[in-house]
Amino acid sequence: MSQVATYHIPDFHFDYYSIIPHKTQPQLLMVSNENGWCLPHFVPYEHHFGIVDHINQEIKVQLGLNVTTLRCFHEDYCRETKTGCRVYAMENHSSQWALPTNARWIEFHELDSLTFAIPKLRQILKSWFAEILSNNIPELRVPWAKIGWFEKAVAWINVQLNNLGLSATAPIIQVKNWGISCLLKVNTTSGNLYLKAAPTTFANEPKFTYLLSKTYPNYFPKILAVDTEEQWMLMEDFGGKHLAKITDISQWEAALRLFAEMQIQAVEQVDKLLILGFPDRQVDRLTSQIDPLFADTSALVPQTDSGLSETEIETLRSLTSHLKEMCRELAVCGIPSTLIHGDLHPQNVVVTDGKHIYFDWSDAAISHPFFDIVNFLQKIEEELPDVADMRIRLRNVYLESWTIYLPMEQLILLFHKTQPLAALYSAIIYSEITQNLEASQKWQMAGAVPFFLKTLIKQIKF
Repeated sequence: MSQVATYHIPDFHFDYYSIIPHKTQPQLLMVSNENGWCLPHFVPYEHHFGIVDHINQEIKVQLGLNVTTLRCFHEDYCRETKTGCRVYAMENHSSQWALPTNARWIEFHELDSLTFAIPKLRQILKSWFAEILSNNIPELRVPWAKIGWFEKAVAWINVQLNNLGLSATAPIIQVKNWGISCLLKVNTTSGNLYLKAAPTTFANEPKFTYLLSKTYPNYFPKILAVDTEEQWMLMEDFGGKHLAKITDISQWEAALRLFAEMQIQAVEQVDKLLILGFPDRQVDRLTSQIDPLFADTSALVPQTDSGLSETEIETLRSLTSHLKEMCRELAVCGIPSTLIHGDLHPQNVVVTDGKHIYFDWSDAAISHPFFDIVNFLQKIEEELPDVADMRIRLRNVYLESWTIYLPMEQLILLFHKTQPLAALYSAIIYSEITQNLEASQKWQMAGAVPFFLKTLIKQIKF
C-alpha cells in the first residue's frame, strides 16, 4: 500500500523484542541480564515494521533458533524523544534446541514473580498468554499470522517448483509480513521466485494479477502459479530498479506514458473486467460512500496522533453536497472509466531490461484513470528534487495520451478538478481496508484516512 501510513519512521531509535514460544508447550523464551528478565532484543536497521527477514535472521544469530514472524504484537513510540518499541510474536520451527545458560522457558503463572528489565513487557506478555491459553483467535486475523501457515506455504511452493522442474537452492525466506500481505522469497536453480499472499480484503489479487499479466505481459510480473483458494501467487523476480531510485527523468516519463497507454487499451475491456470480478468503483458510486465515511468518527479520529481536528471534521461535512456534485460532474467529463492500479507510486514501478513493470495490484479496480496519476504525483518533489517543473512535466506526459478524448487544455483543467476526488477515493479505500484488519492491527493503517482527508481539504476549490 501507500507510503502514507505511520510505519516508516527513519530517524527514530527503535528497540525490537521477540516473543518466541516453546515448540509444544504454552511457554515463552526469556533471557536474563543485569537488570532482570527480558525478551530477546536487538536494535533494527530497517524501520518498516512489516519487513521481517532481519528479525528472523537476528534470532538465528543470537540464539540459533529457526523462527518466522507472525505479527507485530505491540508498538509504541514517542515523537518527542524519537524512540519506539516493537514486540513481535514469532513461530518457533526448532524442535531440537538447547537453552543458553542465561535463558529459560517461562509460563504464565511466573510473570508476576519475575523481575523485568523492561517493566512494560509484563503486561504485554500477559496479553499474549491470554490469547494462547484461551485459543481465542480473532476472526479477522490474516492466515500468515497463525501457527502452521508458513509450513503450509512452503509445502505448496515445493509442489510448484516440482511442477516447474525447479529446485530450491536455499531455505525459503520470509521477507515481509503485515496486515495486508506476506512475501516469501525462494532461491531456485533458475533464479529467485516470490510467493505473495493476500488477505480476504484483496482475495482476488492473485487471480487479477495473473489475468492482467496474460493480457499485458510487458507491464506485469510473470506469474508462475496461483492458488485462488489460499490467495497465493508465485512469481518470478522481476529484478531491475525501483523507479523511486532512478534520477533519469526520461524513465519516469516513459513509465507514465506506458501506463496511460495501458489504461487506454483497457477501456475496451471494462465490461469484461467487471464480469471477471474487478471492483466497480466508478465515480458515480462514490456519492453513496461519502456520508458513511464522514460519519465514521473512529476512521476520522483514530487512536493515533494523526487524526482530524474538530474544525477539519466540520469542514469536511460541510463539503458533502459539493463533493457529490463534483463526483457527478467527473462521471460525465468525457474521460471513460478504465483499469486503475489504486496505489500507484514510484515504489510500485520497476525498470528492468528496458521494460517498466507495475506491481502490487491489490487495489486494482474500474474507476477514473486520473486517480492514479494524481496520487503518483502527490509527493513527487521528494523523489526528484533537482528536476525543474518536474510535476508539470510528468503530468503533461501522462495527459498527452488522453488527447484522443479531450484537448490538452481541458485535460489539464480536469486533472486539477480531479485532485480532491482522488484523495476522497483513497480515503474510502483505506477506510475499507482498516475495517477488515483485526482490532489489534488497525494501527498499521490508522493514519491513512485522516491523511487523505486532510489532503482533500487542502485541494478543494469552489
